[in-house]
Amino acid sequence: MKIMFKDIPAGSFKAKVSDIKEEKGAYGPYLRIVFTITEKGELDHYRFSGLVKPTPIRQSKFYRWVRNILGEDPGDRFCTQDMLGKECIICLSRQNNYYSVKDVAKISHL
Repeated sequence: MKIMFKDIPAGSFKAKVSDIKEEKGAYGPYLRIVFTITEKGELDHYRFSGLVKPTPIRQSKFYRWVRNILGEDPGDRFCTQDMLGKECIICLSRQNNYYSVKDVAKISHL
């Protein structure tokens, strides 16, 4: 069997939230949000994760990600499980030798 290795292209891709894991780190609790690429192409069905601290303020990265994943303002209360299966745009970035989700944007339906 011959195998050719190639690099994953950094950039933005259409994806859906496929899993959310609550974890603890040196700086407290955080969420590992797992996204599955849904865009047709060489990364179709690949999974990437992004880490976000669940900071409950509207000016946080967490609030921005939630709003962009849901496609609307989540209001004052919501459950993280509401994000499962929702589609969004993820921005992949390379760090050392692996890729992670650096930002999330909502899908524009034009």
